[in-house]
Amino acid sequence: MNTSAYREVRDVIVGLCVSAVVVVAMVLVFGPSLLAGTSTYQVHATFERIDGLVIGNPVQAAGVSVGEVTAMDLIDGFRVRTTLQIDATVELDDEASAAIVTDGIFGGKLVLIDIGGGSDVIEDGGEIRFTEDAVVLDDLFGLIISQARSNRDVDAKESNQ
Repeated sequence: MNTSAYREVRDVIVGLCVSAVVVVAMVLVFGPSLLAGTSTYQVHATFERIDGLVIGNPVQAAGVSVGEVTAMDLIDGFRVRTTLQIDATVELDDEASAAIVTDGIFGGKLVLIDIGGGSDVIEDGGEIRFTEDAVVLDDLFGLIISQARSNRDVDAKESNQ
């Protein structure tokens, strides 16, 4: 065999070794969650506004990720029914509430669940009855600005008297 044949064989062996290392790394990173077979269940929550919420956003309870948003459907009266995939180890009771919040000041949206204190558990396919819509920052800034203008006008009138 000449030197070019040795190089080709060497290149093939190196390629196979690199591929094997990548496969092992993928199994180590993603394998435990796939092998664990974590079971989930679905619950629904209906909101008036979901500004910025998208499929795949996290669902959190007590600051811990417990699921994700898997579907959003427009229903009667322009309301949005979301489907939340929740980890089976988390039991939501019939007094649980769901709110759409921002993750930090400039972060994305997420659904924050307050577990509640009821005695009955929401089953697979059940509904979270208590919801709080997303706060739109533009609306909030507009409210703050109008309040400041109103206070400024009152101060101006008082100083003229």
